[in-house]
Amino acid sequence: MIRLSTHLAPWAPGGIPLAWRQLLADRKRFAVAVAGVAFGALLMLFQLGIYQAFMVMVLRPIDAMTGDLAMISRDFQYFMATEGFPERRLYQTLADPEVAEVYPVMIRFGSWRNPETRRQYEIALLGVRPFANPFQAPEIRAWNLIFKTADGALYDAGSTPEYGAVAALLARDGTLTGEFNKRRLRVHGTFQLGQTLAAYGHILVGAEAFRRLTDRRDSTIELGMIRLRDPDAAGRVIERLNARLPPDVEVLTRADFQRREQTYWQNNTPIGFIVTAGMIIAMFVGAVIVYQILYTDINDHLKVYATLKALGLSDGFFTRLILQQGTLLPLFGVVPALALSAILFRLADTLGGLPTRLTLPDTLTVLGLTILMCVLASLLALRRLRAADPADIF
Repeated sequence: MIRLSTHLAPWAPGGIPLAWRQLLADRKRFAVAVAGVAFGALLMLFQLGIYQAFMVMVLRPIDAMTGDLAMISRDFQYFMATEGFPERRLYQTLADPEVAEVYPVMIRFGSWRNPETRRQYEIALLGVRPFANPFQAPEIRAWNLIFKTADGALYDAGSTPEYGAVAALLARDGTLTGEFNKRRLRVHGTFQLGQTLAAYGHILVGAEAFRRLTDRRDSTIELGMIRLRDPDAAGRVIERLNARLPPDVEVLTRADFQRREQTYWQNNTPIGFIVTAGMIIAMFVGAVIVYQILYTDINDHLKVYATLKALGLSDGFFTRLILQQGTLLPLFGVVPALALSAILFRLADTLGGLPTRLTLPDTLTVLGLTILMCVLASLLALRRLRAADPADIF
């Protein structure tokens, strides 16, 4: 026990780690260092939170639909930008014994007139078959009969407020006569889908109403969802269907469909670049602050370090000491960053409709990047210490 205490004495005199003593020697400087680390970690957490929120938003229409497989056009780009294909392609899949049900979906943008201000806005129109509706949320299934009519519709309550207080008007009047593409439609109720990166609102109608509102004359659809009798057979079914069907369509799993949607927004929009640039800037800002704090601390104690060098302590001792200080700072800086990010995420969700959430993987990622940031700053600050020569100082 005595030997162990003697061995640890340079690192923990009096039982308290030397690195910790150094950090607390100037409490104001320590507070500034923690604030700098917290600021960098907060920026990284917020960037990751916004990115994850965007990835959740782009999947909202897909997540709202049932089905194990998806049929899309070979020219598919993303959910709201795809070419149509003959509806019969979807029904041809019923020849496979593993296919239980199919759900055709029609998708188009159109003009919605705010019932209060009378201004027009672009909105997404989704058309479904009343007997094969993939949107099976209870508030939608309760209105299934309106999809048999030529003017019945449901309004997305998660749409941007600029489209009008439709939910409040429905609560007051029971129904609402609206205007889409300068054609009348009757809104009977609401459903909850929410805004995506492509659409700020949605209207759900039956196939007959969709064709009337968009002047569609042919029997094309933009998406087909397929439910299997055995979801575990998805791989075999996809192989058979893609081999049998004409090359104008493609069948893929629900998971692959979701990945393709997210990949489009990651690779073809500035989202990925903005998040990456934001993370790098956050690390740079935090590293500069930590570097300045450690550099100043080293400079203030330079004579002490030079004396210790003259007494025989190696550069390795000081390297480990400064690195210990650098790795202690993230442990204190990440905690307030997590608390502040939770508040910001709540505000972003409440006021901006962004489904931002703190997740364990994001937290661990930011903690790792923050430690890396502080270690790099420590190594840069060490250059001042390595240049210290006892003979020059004394």
